[in-house]
Amino acid sequence: MDITYIEKSHFLGPCEQGIRQHMALLSTGQPIRINLDAEKPGYAGSIVVEIRADNGRLFGSDYESADLTRFPARIRAAATALYNCDCSGRFRITHREGTLEIIHV
Repeated sequence: MDITYIEKSHFLGPCEQGIRQHMALLSTGQPIRINLDAEKPGYAGSIVVEIRADNGRLFGSDYESADLTRFPARIRAAATALYNCDCSGRFRITHREGTLEIIHV
C-alpha cells in the first residue's frame, strides 16, 4: 500500500535529527532509536516501509487497513524523515511507548 509523506508534524524534526545523527548505524544494519514524547505514547506498532528515491510523494508500506487515516503518525514522520535524509530501501519502523526503532531490512 502506498502512503503519502507528511508536510508538517512535531515528530518530523526529532526523527530527522535522530536519523542524521545515527546514519552510520542504519548503513551497517543496526537499529537506531529515537525517543519521542513518552508522556503521550501513542499507538504501538511495527510497519515495514519502502522509501523510493524517485518518488517524493509516496512511500510503500505493508500496512493493511481500509482507513488510511489510522496510519500511525510517528511512523509516517519517520518514513518522511528517512526520505528527507536521502535514505532509500526497506526499513522496519517500530513504535512502542514513545520510542521509535528504525532498522534497514
